[in-house]
Amino acid sequence: MKHDWTTGEAYGKGTAAVLGGFAAFILFGLMLGTALPALGLPIGVAVALSAGLSIPVWTLFIGWAVLAPSGRGAWFRVGGTTLVLGVITVLAYFL
Repeated sequence: MKHDWTTGEAYGKGTAAVLGGFAAFILFGLMLGTALPALGLPIGVAVALSAGLSIPVWTLFIGWAVLAPSGRGAWFRVGGTTLVLGVITVLAYFL
């Protein structure tokens, strides 16, 4: 690391990584679980893909939050992307 984190920066990035990343993990899994069967995949394949791909997505969000310039920047990155995933999930469910 190029510098030591302040307490606020560490808590901001840590909570964004864990809580925001977990929300993205859940929404990404729901998005795949609802969109893939609508596209014609069997439900078992859709569940397996959503479970298998959601964990690497959470890992990516953790890394993306840690690399943010500040705790607030981490929340904007992770929270904004999670919000977009939520909108896509709702659209995939209702369409």
